[in-house]
Amino acid sequence: MKISASFLKIQDKEDKILELDKYTDYMHYDVMDGNFTESKTPSLIGFDVKKPKDVHLMVTELKKYIDLYSSINPLFMTFHVEVTDNVMQYIDYIKSKGIKVGLALNPATSINEIIPYLEYIDMVLVMSVVPGKGGQAFIDVTDKIEKLYSYRKENNLNYLIEVDGGINDKTASLVNKADILVSGSYITDSNDYLDKINKLRSIFMNRGFTLAELMAVIVIIGIIAVITTMTVDRSIKNSRYDTCLAQEKNIIEGAKMWSYDNAGELEKLDKKEITNITISIPKLQNGNYIEDGLKSPMTNEVYSTDTNVTITSSNGTSYDYEVIYGKEEEKCSK
Repeated sequence: MKISASFLKIQDKEDKILELDKYTDYMHYDVMDGNFTESKTPSLIGFDVKKPKDVHLMVTELKKYIDLYSSINPLFMTFHVEVTDNVMQYIDYIKSKGIKVGLALNPATSINEIIPYLEYIDMVLVMSVVPGKGGQAFIDVTDKIEKLYSYRKENNLNYLIEVDGGINDKTASLVNKADILVSGSYITDSNDYLDKINKLRSIFMNRGFTLAELMAVIVIIGIIAVITTMTVDRSIKNSRYDTCLAQEKNIIEGAKMWSYDNAGELEKLDKKEITNITISIPKLQNGNYIEDGLKSPMTNEVYSTDTNVTITSSNGTSYDYEVIYGKEEEKCSK
């Protein structure tokens, strides 16, 4: 859950606005024109805030205010579905400016009014007070949020759900399926902005899981466990394979040393008296050409007695050394 902090009550205190900007996730611009709302706000454009800007247009002259506030490069710009019959026109207009678009709903407005547009927008702002009126109590909009949450999941959509109006550490728990909480005076009336913001964030952390969410978490953990096990298993096999190849090379080197010490045996190959010479692992160990008790990296067991090094020659001057394993599982393989 993210916090979008409204600085409406401290709009004339730039130092406080910049302090708020340090701790919140978004800075919420409440833009009122005195027509759609009873109150009117002065221009909020001149503040040097760093966090993403979340502009909420509570106005009737949409194009005028879209043009004005697009100059501050907001991340989100939200307008009220109640103010126009040309909703899609303004969705496209805001998007044309490279801004994510949201639709806002007054408490009395049904979500059916925005269903046709949900696949085209980035956010739905659910008002839990009537815009522009001060001193209002929080209006329970849980049902709207539940419906928007379910509709998003059922239709594989990506819009965010934002709630605005009377949000504090008590009411936030009622709307904990929202993605963004807009809070103003609860934060800005305090001397410790970070403490209030963290209290709101903790609502999401403490809400627990629904059965469906818990099952999803279990499935995800299971998938991660399988992937981890496969990765570890593959890593172990690769390590054993590399070790096996290195050990095979050492066994062949031991066989070469044996052949130098037993040159008479190689002469038989030169004279075509025999086709190959077979040197067993025990013979190489008895002659101290390889270490005693040598184990196969693939089985972690002592090599079978049938494992040997076979020496062959096709021209009587060069020799091929090949490890012949007594058991299939001893062979170097990934």
